[in-house]
Amino acid sequence: MNKTFIDQLLGFISTPFGLIGIAIGLLMVAKAGRDRPTAWLLFSICCFASSLNTYGDQWIKVPPPLIFPLQQIRSFGRPSAIVSLILLVFLALQTQSNWRQRILPKAIDYLMFVQFAIFAKTVLYGSQEFAFISALTFGGIIFMLKMGLGRWMSDDENFHLAVKSIAVAGLIFVIVNGVQFLVNRQAITFVQGRFLGTTGNPQHAGVLLAATIPCLMFLIQKLPRWNFAKFLWVATLIVTLYFLALSGSRTGLIMGAISILLFYRNNGGAWFRIVLFLAISAALILPFLGADSLSTSSTGIDGSVSDRFTSTSNTREGVWSGLWNGFMDNILFGAPLEQGGRLGYGENSWLSAGASLGLIGFIPMIMMGWESVKMIWQLNQLSNRNSYYFFQSSAVIAGLGSMLIGSCFEGFLLGNITFSLIAFLTYLLMGAYLLEVDRVRTHYARAEAEVEFADRSGVYQ
Repeated sequence: MNKTFIDQLLGFISTPFGLIGIAIGLLMVAKAGRDRPTAWLLFSICCFASSLNTYGDQWIKVPPPLIFPLQQIRSFGRPSAIVSLILLVFLALQTQSNWRQRILPKAIDYLMFVQFAIFAKTVLYGSQEFAFISALTFGGIIFMLKMGLGRWMSDDENFHLAVKSIAVAGLIFVIVNGVQFLVNRQAITFVQGRFLGTTGNPQHAGVLLAATIPCLMFLIQKLPRWNFAKFLWVATLIVTLYFLALSGSRTGLIMGAISILLFYRNNGGAWFRIVLFLAISAALILPFLGADSLSTSSTGIDGSVSDRFTSTSNTREGVWSGLWNGFMDNILFGAPLEQGGRLGYGENSWLSAGASLGLIGFIPMIMMGWESVKMIWQLNQLSNRNSYYFFQSSAVIAGLGSMLIGSCFEGFLLGNITFSLIAFLTYLLMGAYLLEVDRVRTHYARAEAEVEFADRSGVYQ
């Protein structure tokens, strides 16, 4: 996000595609003031837009084009994410305060400190323009979460909408890439046969798909009857798992498995049902996806992709070793930053914070992780104590747990405006709501018990 990005933003605004998008966004903002689901839909669009990126390396300078209008949507991914974020900030300014006292959990406070350390180091030694633009975007996200989403999430209905917003972002991603997959799959699987979709690389696609699984399972479980909505979410989950396998992302696969494990942690019978259901669904759906024409495998997954899941090679060892050595060599303030440069991160959010920022960034990252784990423990206690909040707590536990594990293999916690970061912050926000509701209800229950005890004591005296 430098001068080139500013030019991209201005170019996006000046195009018919951008003008139409902004006009639709303004209409949504006008309606969202009276209709909360529209506000959450705008957030879903922002999440999807933040995932858009174009792959490129030293061998592939220009990736294969997508069909119209997907090519245009992908090319304006980052500018459209910024525009939708601005619209959400504008909407947040119109949101009135409610009964909630603390909207942002402590984990987000510590992550804000890490981002401030990144900003300070980049301003002092690196690209000042990049630092200020990054601070504005991350600050906009935090403002939108605190003054917008956090205030919207004032009851269980809006919590349900928050979960659905992440699922809808995944649904948009699945539909967009599903259409491209059916028309010309090579354009989104050209990296050694691995599915990357409309993201920057297969790893990003894997993390995105895995991050939506807890929300999809929540929506499926909360619908008691089979109707169109339940069929839609089940189909989305199936395609999500198929694309996740096609991405060849071991990180995404681990995250997805952990999500299912944590979501159904107290229900072993659900494991058998979900495995059986997925096996039957795969047998019915894979032939329609053109599996035979994609590869010799009956699953439609390229041989090089399936080999990644069976490979025992550690592709992170060299990166982790370099990050650890960089941290130990510059333990206080991190590795020196070139004049006018930017901080670079490896495939581990925690070691990257240490290598780039030293203890100044590593300590608050550890505290952020501790607060996140503590939230998971508290939500598990809540789900055991109050069965009404079991699935709500399970969705957050599965989301946070899987993304914390995923952050050990990818540096997305140090990102600025990416789907992975926004989803992680949203899970923290949802967890904070559940815990605050529990605290308030416990407080009033104790107060009522004390009043009742005092009344009974007065009778018998």
